[in-house]
Amino acid sequence: MIKPIIIKIFFIIVIMFFLIGLFVPMVIIKKKGKDPHGTHEGASLLTRLTPYTIFTWLTYIILFVIDGKTILNFLVFEFLISDVFIFIGIIIISLGLLIDLWGTIALGTNFRIELPKEEISLITTGIYRLMRNPIVMGVYLLVTGSFLIIPTIISLIFLIANILTFDSKIRDEEKFLAKRFGEEYKNYSTQVGRYLPFSIIKNKR
Repeated sequence: MIKPIIIKIFFIIVIMFFLIGLFVPMVIIKKKGKDPHGTHEGASLLTRLTPYTIFTWLTYIILFVIDGKTILNFLVFEFLISDVFIFIGIIIISLGLLIDLWGTIALGTNFRIELPKEEISLITTGIYRLMRNPIVMGVYLLVTGSFLIIPTIISLIFLIANILTFDSKIRDEEKFLAKRFGEEYKNYSTQVGRYLPFSIIKNKR
């Protein structure tokens, strides 16, 4: 049986790297005199909810680290409580964190929380040759894996909420990129899938 302390240590490491991957690029970009946050002007309501859905999920994970026993005593899917699902969840989260960080590094100073105010470059190299939105794909894997490890109704709500809001965010960003880069982005989007790293899976526009 996987000991609870192992799971908690794993989540602490995940939280640490997730926050480093979020705030370090913001600090670097700000030092270069640019706005790392960007603007949500013109964004849909669902898109504007992304900071809240991801940070409520993060708060829930922190609460689990503090008192996992109480969390797992409330609205739990009992059939999912298994070392097998925990192990799968750990693998999925690890993959998601790797993809998320790889995507952030590949963006470099083009990284923004919202839509950029300044001129940016269209990044199509590195992991962006495999998928157009690796950072969001990483988020999907993080929330999916955490649901398998903490199989509660609340975890499921966070999973659904993050998928809905981040998918809306991506669709808003794609409209922005299509307008900013025109034919270059259109060609890129027809060659690379929105989320999945398989050339046979395309998102029809």
